[in-house]
Amino acid sequence: MDRLSELPERILVHILSFVNMRDLVRTAILSKHWRHLWSTVPNLDFSDDDFYPYQNYVDFVNRTLLSRGTSKIRRLKIGLFLNASYRKDYDGWILYAAKNNVEELFLEFNQDCCYWFPPQCVYRNSSLKILSLWSCKFISDVQISWNLLTKLTLRFSVLRNQDVHKIMVGAPKLEFLDLDSCWGYDDLNIDSPSLRTLIVCEWESVEFELGPIMTISAPNVQTLRLSGFLYRKCILMNVPSVVNATLNFRPHTGFSAEKKNLKGQQDNLMELIRSLKHVENLTLGAWCVEILALREKKRIPSQISTRKCVTLSIHMKEDDLLGTVNLLKGSPALQMLIIDMEYGPYEQPKGAELADSENFYTSIGANYLASQAKQVKCLLHHLKTVKITQFVAKTSVFPFLEFILKNGKVLENVVIIAKRFDANSPEYLLKVAQILLNLPRASSRAVIKLLN
Repeated sequence: MDRLSELPERILVHILSFVNMRDLVRTAILSKHWRHLWSTVPNLDFSDDDFYPYQNYVDFVNRTLLSRGTSKIRRLKIGLFLNASYRKDYDGWILYAAKNNVEELFLEFNQDCCYWFPPQCVYRNSSLKILSLWSCKFISDVQISWNLLTKLTLRFSVLRNQDVHKIMVGAPKLEFLDLDSCWGYDDLNIDSPSLRTLIVCEWESVEFELGPIMTISAPNVQTLRLSGFLYRKCILMNVPSVVNATLNFRPHTGFSAEKKNLKGQQDNLMELIRSLKHVENLTLGAWCVEILALREKKRIPSQISTRKCVTLSIHMKEDDLLGTVNLLKGSPALQMLIIDMEYGPYEQPKGAELADSENFYTSIGANYLASQAKQVKCLLHHLKTVKITQFVAKTSVFPFLEFILKNGKVLENVVIIAKRFDANSPEYLLKVAQILLNLPRASSRAVIKLLN
């Protein structure tokens, strides 16, 4: 007998839970001992990526579920492209999961032009703890009962204001709500006492657009993340408990002149930042920092806040320096600054030519930084940690670090985590380290750490 088969059954089941569904089912032919072992794996993950034609995928899911019998399902994930011809099969799979007391259900149904209505067993389910629905539309007169549900994700779905209310009433233990590219609502009244995290990604839909304004009231939410396109005005009405906030919008350039009103979008962004001035931790995306840079160029005063930690997702271009300075001016109590230089999957980072390092500090950006030092109050009493992740040695990084080190009176740690790519060779990073170690420091406790 092979040594693998000698392992306890619970360990074998755990190992099998990491095997893709096709190979998992095939383990039944290994031996008599393995014949039914696969059917006791509680986590099922189906994807139509490897099946053609579509009917083969549907047949495979039907056979697999039928062969499992009444075995307990903890987690069921089904990914597919919606086809109206197979609606009965979809409903059958979901009903099977409900009868077997599924706890985590992920129905990731992609679509081109149609939505699907979840069957009744989804709306009234006493075993679900985590639910993810894609491309769905709620039945109008249905009542929701999710007594144990703590996490809900809706993506590419139609969600009306009344649906939001039903969810708040029917899911008394809900802690996490993620609305990713959904349509049909304009008033998110999230009054659940248990909800702690709210994520909203705005995406325009001509079919379900309700108006130019979307309001959010979430008195008990502690973590708020807003992203997507500002195609309509977003107003935060009641978010006093938010501690961690993320704004990662992109400019919306629709077809009409009204949609192309970038000035209105910029003003809306600043209103959102003002509504979140009480949060302790704020994360801003690249476009948000660009807007702050525009305000800095126009000498518009910074908005003062009590935030203690700021994370910026930027590539440290020269304009990013201006946006960062604008934010620092408005954060007199800031203790930690994190800059994430992560690049997208199709972006190619390029490091600076270190041979030109003597010219870094005579750039326009470097000179402007030096002129603004007295207005950045957090450098005097509070800013202790600066962290740069996915570091690429861009030209503007060095004058910024010089500015921080030269003026940070209580600075303790400057942590730089280099991005792993060919240009960041050990030899290159050694040169970076030499440049950093030669920078003047205002704080005797300031330690520079360069990690790869």
